[in-house]
Amino acid sequence: MTRVLVCIGFICINFCAMAQFSQNKDNELILGTVDSLFSKTLNEQREIWVHLPEKIEDGKKYPVIYVLDGRGHFHTVTGILKLLEKWNLPKSIVVGISNTDRTRDFTPTNVPFQRGHKSETSGGAANFLTFIEKELKPFVESKYPIDTMSTIIGHSTGGLFVLYTYTHHPDVFDNYLAIDPSLWWDKEKLVKQSEKLLSTSTYQNKPLYVAVANSVGVDTVKVRKLRSEPTEMLRANLNFHDILVKNKGHIEFTWDYQGSEDHGSVVVPGMYNGLRSLFSWYPFPERWRFNTPKAYTAEELTTPFYTHFEELSKRFKREVKPDWQFINDVGFFIVTSHKLPKKAQAYLEMNLKYYPEESKSYVAMGDYYVMIKKKDEAISHFEKAIAIDGNKEAQEKLKKLKK
Repeated sequence: MTRVLVCIGFICINFCAMAQFSQNKDNELILGTVDSLFSKTLNEQREIWVHLPEKIEDGKKYPVIYVLDGRGHFHTVTGILKLLEKWNLPKSIVVGISNTDRTRDFTPTNVPFQRGHKSETSGGAANFLTFIEKELKPFVESKYPIDTMSTIIGHSTGGLFVLYTYTHHPDVFDNYLAIDPSLWWDKEKLVKQSEKLLSTSTYQNKPLYVAVANSVGVDTVKVRKLRSEPTEMLRANLNFHDILVKNKGHIEFTWDYQGSEDHGSVVVPGMYNGLRSLFSWYPFPERWRFNTPKAYTAEELTTPFYTHFEELSKRFKREVKPDWQFINDVGFFIVTSHKLPKKAQAYLEMNLKYYPEESKSYVAMGDYYVMIKKKDEAISHFEKAIAIDGNKEAQEKLKKLKK
């Protein structure tokens, strides 16, 4: 694999200060690697750019974000992730898909001549989706620690492909992000197909975000009455919006009309707002209640953790637990700085619930009981830690207590 070396100044939209993902002995900033695979479906070698989260944890898997027009949008997506990951977005793997013939790959129907340009190769979206689903996704899964959750991002004709996939094959991805999609293609054929397709309940639990710009400066009421070529993109997108609204009872979507942006400038706010929207369930503001623990009961401090991580587990389709060290640090912070032992105990018991197989959970609980001078309880927990894996720290502490 070939490294992608990106200088700080090359990263757009002021993400440069956040872009130091990893640094090697030559002081090169590395955002990712270039990989490739041969596609039997497309009969060609396909290049991908892959970004992995900083400090990959052994045994841990990460959501994957597939980015169309990879060479153009890879830096933006990785920059947004670096800015927001951990508290607002989950750490994720980014796979940027480079182009060979974007008109062929992104358009669902063949239109040999469109907008004054030849487009004989158009209409290959079905094949391109087969490549992604049957070849690219298994390839990525075999080489990188990806989770089951996947997101696709596309702009312009790439946005058209995102909506083609969403409407015709919604199970391929979990989240869909389309930015100023070219729904005008083939006289709005996809929009017309969506009228029937989106009336079913197939799209539940498949969040969709659509950002739309106004490149022509015509208001959204007047543009519906026009028939000029420059206004057809906005008009087609508005028609698609009408269908989404009509089916809002069973479709989870966010429509983000950005009238002050044009087709090019909408990319960055669209990606930022889109990722925040698709992962709106990820932030956990109640986490910070420990800063003012006197304002809450022990239950009000800890119950939100159980609720939030149960929701995360449903979304990720696997068990998701709070960070052990974070919970442990909070517990001892509350007992040492705030002198609230019962509330501290509620946090430490949380680690016992989520990590019952970890001897350190019982060592921490033993330390807590030592602090509040409950010797028998401390001895009991140190003994439990030793029974799990012969924890040496617990052995030393138990020895001192028994003396």
